[in-house]
Amino acid sequence: MINSGAWSNILAPLRQRDFRLIWSGNLVSRLGDGVFTVAIALEALRVDHQPTGLAYVLAARAVPGVVLSIVGGVVVDRIPRRTAMLAADMVQGAAVAVIAILVLNHAISLWQLVVMGIVFGTADAFNGPASMALLPELVPVEMITQANALNSTSQQLSVNLIGPAVGGLAVAVIGTAAAFGFDALSFAISAGCLFGLHQRSRPGASGKSTMAEAAEGVRYIVSRRWLFVLLIGAAVANLVGMGPYIVLLPVLVRHVLHASPLVLGLVYASAGAAGVVASLLVARLGSPRHLLEAMWTAYCVAGVLLAAISVAPNAWVAAILVAGSAGSVVYGDVLYFTKLQTSVPKHLMGRVSSVSYVMVGTLTPLGMMLGGFAAAALGARGAFLASGLLAAACGLVLLVPGARSMTPEPDAL
Repeated sequence: MINSGAWSNILAPLRQRDFRLIWSGNLVSRLGDGVFTVAIALEALRVDHQPTGLAYVLAARAVPGVVLSIVGGVVVDRIPRRTAMLAADMVQGAAVAVIAILVLNHAISLWQLVVMGIVFGTADAFNGPASMALLPELVPVEMITQANALNSTSQQLSVNLIGPAVGGLAVAVIGTAAAFGFDALSFAISAGCLFGLHQRSRPGASGKSTMAEAAEGVRYIVSRRWLFVLLIGAAVANLVGMGPYIVLLPVLVRHVLHASPLVLGLVYASAGAAGVVASLLVARLGSPRHLLEAMWTAYCVAGVLLAAISVAPNAWVAAILVAGSAGSVVYGDVLYFTKLQTSVPKHLMGRVSSVSYVMVGTLTPLGMMLGGFAAAALGARGAFLASGLLAAACGLVLLVPGARSMTPEPDAL
């Protein structure tokens, strides 16, 4: 049980006005994202009954997010991070509002969902690096671990716990149009909170070209072998694990286990509940001494539990396994984000985070497509088994020379 002193330490970043404001806006926006997660999966499967149709929609968001991320990182190191996040919220809110209207009027088709995915992905390419770079400006360095844990708690509560449960209920009772409309409203609330942040100085102009500035982010990553190897391993894990999982879970729950939309929402929600616990655990315990080993052990456990989903007899057992896998991933991710934000110079944060995202996320859209094709060829159960075992094997990157050392390579600086 967490005592009052521990709670005070965990919640310390919320005493900072601007962090409290942006955290609140993100909480609402992510709640909308959680509702959206269920609505988009069910609407895509309704419009096109094949798993590949859902894969196309999800990949449409992932591809521009990866392709444009390096540009996004350079931009957010040149302009106020708040401006980039505001623009992203307004664009995404408008896009999902249009989809809500089309669904309400029974005029939606798969290509329109794909276009919305492209718009969302483009906005993500700027919002992600901006959010990562802004956090160290909002709290003292000694609070960054707790701030990341609170952000992760917010995401798990909203996107993966309450949001999916509400989304499944909303779709079952009032339909997907209302669910999309709620997500649009949540973006507006988030934008309002961003407007309330104190103005911060515009980053100084370097006088370098976009490519030259992006190259600085690449050089920084290559000079830290632990980071470079970690990102390569994570990229492969996303190809064989996370990418397929995004497509396979709704297919397994709806088409194999024949569960209702509400149950699908609850399965998603189980991941959020575990993520909350994992986030609070990191906030309470802090970073472990052997950070990289702990991080990859958590990721390996996540892969094994994904493989076990292949033999789940019903949606409730699947939910337990999903929860265990998600909690392990969140634990590892919070450690990674904290290490990155406390190691990278602030003026490079946007570029390093965007290059990291590109390296890790490049193969995710392909993984989504592979998940769709694997489900069609092997069935959802067979695809889950192969995906989970391959993802667990990615922890072998720790055997690569230099993968456990967090010191820079002198000749690479």
